[in-house]
Amino acid sequence: MQKKVIQGGVLLDGTGNPPVKDAVVVIEGNKITKIGKKGEVKLAQEKNVDIIEAKGKTIMPGMIDSHVHIYTDGETSGFTSLPINYNELALAMRSIPRLKKILEMGITSLRDGGSGWGWLEVALRDAINRGDIVGPRFVTSGYHLTVTGGHGHFLPPWLASHKEQCGMHCDGPDEWRKAARLNIYNGTDNVKVVASRDIISPGIATASQPTLEELTAAIEEAHKMGKGAIAHAQGPDAIQKAIKAGANSIVHGFFLDEKSADMMVENNVFLESTNLYVKRVMNMGKGELPDWMVEKAIETWEDKKKNFKMYLDKGIKISFGSDCGVPFLKQGDNALELVMFVELGMSPMAAIVAATKTAAEAIGYGDKVGTIEEGKFADIIMVDGNPLDDISILSEVEKIKMVMKDGNVVITR
Repeated sequence: MQKKVIQGGVLLDGTGNPPVKDAVVVIEGNKITKIGKKGEVKLAQEKNVDIIEAKGKTIMPGMIDSHVHIYTDGETSGFTSLPINYNELALAMRSIPRLKKILEMGITSLRDGGSGWGWLEVALRDAINRGDIVGPRFVTSGYHLTVTGGHGHFLPPWLASHKEQCGMHCDGPDEWRKAARLNIYNGTDNVKVVASRDIISPGIATASQPTLEELTAAIEEAHKMGKGAIAHAQGPDAIQKAIKAGANSIVHGFFLDEKSADMMVENNVFLESTNLYVKRVMNMGKGELPDWMVEKAIETWEDKKKNFKMYLDKGIKISFGSDCGVPFLKQGDNALELVMFVELGMSPMAAIVAATKTAAEAIGYGDKVGTIEEGKFADIIMVDGNPLDDISILSEVEKIKMVMKDGNVVITR
């Protein structure tokens, strides 16, 4: 069994514990087997041990982005025309280099927030697991389940029956249940429900759309099959319906009030707050996107500035979910979301925990990855500099000096 030793750097183990200087991390095969300080960890005098020197570097778990859409890459005006210009095979091919790029940026696990398109995520996940293509551990969600005309359908109504969409129309509890079963039958790891509209869909962003019964029917199917349930929800009504229906994570959570926050804490529901998405649409959307999108983004950002600290004070579990793929957010820019966390009041250490331990728990991998602990998979990155001093270095290509996934070094710089 191949043994690797990373030594000499400062260890941030992902738990929030204080940094450890002159750290040693021993990897055997694909697992972490020993952790300690240089001079204290006894290493057997063996041949064929790879020594990785980390002096002057930070050693930390591979980051985990719990929300992207791999079929897109920051398109703006062309976003709604994707179904006309491409089919699912073409978009799957375009996704392959994006997955490699994300991994090489230190994101070793990834959850798609729903790409639809013939369950291309499932094919990509299985190709990664077979070793046919290179990418992070990839967790899939399939089609957005949404009401007729709901968020997640971006073509005009006269093309609503077009088979290639990221959303699937369903109305009434029976249709929602069947749609969830269809996603699971096609191999998804999660069921994604759409409980409200959005800043990039016409109409009131916080408008709640499906009924509690519809949401519950789909989420029941996910849970009975051991799958996660994630809910796109904005505004108190939609957020609270999604929590009552049993959602494990709330995506976006814009205009989340104190009652909703308390419900999330009581029910152990994670929040993927997708802050950079809002700020990019607000700052870059004029002339590229409709004015109403930009206006909704401005209103949403003001709410975030006002209430994000409340989320922290209440103790909501906030997971790093970038929403990369949406307008102005290219795949690979994921870790810029951590800069938003800090800007809105989170400490750099808490942002790192959100991107490691908490995100691993959110995607159902908390026992496998997310922290540097004995027995976990060796998903480890080495960073030039200290992200506790400047969180933005985690988004800079030249600062990510080594990426290890499953005990194998993916890239060194």
